[in-house]
Amino acid sequence: MSRKLLVSLLLVVSLVVLLSESASAVPRWRRSNNYYSYSSGYTQVAAKSDDDFAEYRQLEVYCDYDAAQAEEVAFTDKIRVFMNIWDQEILDSNDPLIAQVKITDTSNYGVDHIRHYPVTLSDVADEEYKLGTFDLADFGAEEAIFKPASVYRMFISLHRKSETYNAESVWGRLPGPYYAVTSGESDLERARHRIVMRTFREWYYTERGWHRNATYPMDCHAYYLWATGPCTVGSSNDWANLGAIFGTYHSGGHIAELMEKDRIHGDYVRKPGHTFMLLSYDQEMGHVWTMEANFNHTIEICIRSVDSGWTVGHLEPDHIRPDLFEDVADGSETTTESSAMARAEMALDNEVEVATQ
Repeated sequence: MSRKLLVSLLLVVSLVVLLSESASAVPRWRRSNNYYSYSSGYTQVAAKSDDDFAEYRQLEVYCDYDAAQAEEVAFTDKIRVFMNIWDQEILDSNDPLIAQVKITDTSNYGVDHIRHYPVTLSDVADEEYKLGTFDLADFGAEEAIFKPASVYRMFISLHRKSETYNAESVWGRLPGPYYAVTSGESDLERARHRIVMRTFREWYYTERGWHRNATYPMDCHAYYLWATGPCTVGSSNDWANLGAIFGTYHSGGHIAELMEKDRIHGDYVRKPGHTFMLLSYDQEMGHVWTMEANFNHTIEICIRSVDSGWTVGHLEPDHIRPDLFEDVADGSETTTESSAMARAEMALDNEVEVATQ
């Protein structure tokens, strides 16, 4: 065999080996011995705009997370949206206001739903804006979207009431997406709701450039301690003590199993050089949604492929402060939340139907 032919043969063999190794690195989604095998390294910031609404003008309308965090609206089967409406064109109009909402369950983010909800407006004492409220719910729709203890992303545009909702009926779109989570029946699910809504507020305020609850540095680890401290046992000055919470840890390969038997929003993840909070897991895509501080020096909601090398702290019932909801049972709430709740309840009492698309 000539030297030239031998070299060519070796190159062909090397190429076959390289292609074989590359194929073996493709993600495998099958369960094996209760573990999952994943490809690592895929990370992206979750979309902050939607193509369907991108051409609409951006409204001076902002979601009110302070009101949305209240226990009184921690529903298991719907999400109450509070909007502070400053947009003068809307305020000057007498047309009925409709919210067109593109809804995504982050545990199945390849599927979107568009629905329409009537918005009720109410005055706010000594303020130039109005409070807009509506409930995201199924209301007897053929395909149910909302379920307990689940994380959702919504893109919202506001329209005049019309037979068809398009560029002719639209006032405009709210800036950025709105994230929220439904609550559950157990104290653990209620605590997860409280933790995650608190972090969504911080993310939303940071996106707007508003003042956040900056009792923590822009540090990924500190962010998790700040977010979970008020709800967990062993905390000091409302900062979590991970040693008191997580006696044992799981690997990233167990995330699918944890999501299937329970939920994971509010759970802790540590990987080399970074800490973040889990929000949900998409079985079809094999990805998790996460809340991450000090991600490019800001707070971001991200989508990641799962790495079995992650260290995962999974919240359990005995990790939650036993007295966490005693103040709710006693009827305690902040003045801001109380007034917003009262206005919203009065406005929504007669709202019973929804147009679906």
